[in-house]
Amino acid sequence: MSMSYNVTYLKSLQAVRERSHRVYELAQRGQLEHFEFDESKIDDVADYVLSLVHRDYASIASVPPHGRWRSYCVKTPEGDRDLVAEHVLKWKASDVSEWECARRVIDLIMVSVLIDAGAGANWHYEDELGVFERTEGLGIAALRMFERGVFSSHPHNPFQADARALLVLSDTDVARGFQVTDSNPLLGCANRAQLLRNLGRALSDGSRYFGGKCACNNHPARPGFMLDYLSGCTEAPLVVSIDDVWDVVIDGLACVWPAGRTQLDGVALGDVWVCDTLDVGSDSERQRADTLVPFHKLSQWLAWSLLEVVVKLGKLKVSGTEKLTGLPEYRNGGLLVDMGVLTLSPADLARGLRDGSSVPVFEGGDAVIVEWRAMTVALLDKIADRIKAKCGLPSDQLPDMFLARVLE
Repeated sequence: MSMSYNVTYLKSLQAVRERSHRVYELAQRGQLEHFEFDESKIDDVADYVLSLVHRDYASIASVPPHGRWRSYCVKTPEGDRDLVAEHVLKWKASDVSEWECARRVIDLIMVSVLIDAGAGANWHYEDELGVFERTEGLGIAALRMFERGVFSSHPHNPFQADARALLVLSDTDVARGFQVTDSNPLLGCANRAQLLRNLGRALSDGSRYFGGKCACNNHPARPGFMLDYLSGCTEAPLVVSIDDVWDVVIDGLACVWPAGRTQLDGVALGDVWVCDTLDVGSDSERQRADTLVPFHKLSQWLAWSLLEVVVKLGKLKVSGTEKLTGLPEYRNGGLLVDMGVLTLSPADLARGLRDGSSVPVFEGGDAVIVEWRAMTVALLDKIADRIKAKCGLPSDQLPDMFLARVLE
């Protein structure tokens, strides 16, 4: 049965931007439910971001795009190291083809992104390169598991993730890989293991995207085989559309996400939430659909991360990357609060502090969080536009994936 228009729309990149900008338009009229909006402060944020660009990179054109690969670019006493690039060089020296190198890095990136949820303040990962926390620690832990073959069923090649291995991955395997102990607790460790098993099922069921030209009993489905799928979608020599990449992520991985979130027409929508800011007081199914705001944050984080590999190692060009949006997560949204663009309403502040916390706390689906995330998506667009105008580069010299560079 084909999906309804509303479901198809809400799973699209177009919907993420359009619905968030509807909330922004209400903010401009002073009609937010949970925040005060100071539009005059947007320039301050743009200037602050540009100051960091000039401090660290000299030009926005030199800033790498935001993606999981950045977690593997680490500083050491001996100098900066790119751990992914080091592996690629070693593989090539062992006569591994460039195409297979790209597949392997896609395998790593997909697994690494899927386990990249909040680690908690009490967890860390000890490595020969140092001690890492939060998203950086999760990334290094995923790399070390990848190197040891935790995600691979191949007896002679640890450097892959495949359906056969992921389907039988245990909670203990994952806890051991993350160095979890009573004194080093990781939030949601069992949930991360379940996500990886879900990935195994998505790979196994998704032969269209992940079967690859050589997938068979000896070559089980892998994330990296999406490169073979994309190579067959080219709209011009070596050019693939972002829509094809998005299809792989949003449709090919649909069964990875928990099914208990927002549903419409019997379909679990994933990272899609009711936004009371858009509520016009109608109970009709159509009006209910109009109050839903999609974010697909982890899916977009994965898409941004895969793009770098597809372009850099797969040697494909990707058109339409401007359809992807900024990521509505606490670091980006927190900057908007810290710099006074958004100020939580007194009533919601009091509600968030009701349990004696020193900072306001809300559930992920709370109306405050949904409005905050929608404003974050729209404001990242506005900030990127200001940076384009202020960065000193003519329009024909602006780098591709501009928003991803602003995010970084």
